[in-house]
Amino acid sequence: MLCYSKIKVRYAETDQMGVVYYANYFVWMEVGRTDLLRNTGLTYKELEESGYALPVISAYARYYLPASYDDDIEVVSAIVDFSGPKLKIGYKIYKDKKLICEGYTEHVFISISTKKPAKPPEKFLEVLKKSAIEKSFIDF
Repeated sequence: MLCYSKIKVRYAETDQMGVVYYANYFVWMEVGRTDLLRNTGLTYKELEESGYALPVISAYARYYLPASYDDDIEVVSAIVDFSGPKLKIGYKIYKDKKLICEGYTEHVFISISTKKPAKPPEKFLEVLKKSAIEKSFIDF
């Protein structure tokens, strides 16, 4: 399952050279991730109300072309792996239909009370198992 999120580059996301500061791509990945989970029927709010959290345990980005103020950006997100308490989401970021950045974030379900890895709630397991895993979406 692919999810498409549209973003308009804001002035505050650019540096003195007028290009998007590298860390803002991770903010856009978060937009893609929350949209993706929402589209599968899951939300961070529901997860947290169930006593669980889904922190990022690693993040990676590869940059190809810059984005600038007022550009229209599209973030394409997909679940690329799900095993036990771990979840990996891949991202491709486009400007004018050209790939400008790709990357992934890895997450682990944890219990909010213990702060330790935990089996996801049954509702989340069911939804994630039904979601198409796009293993070939990214190749790193």
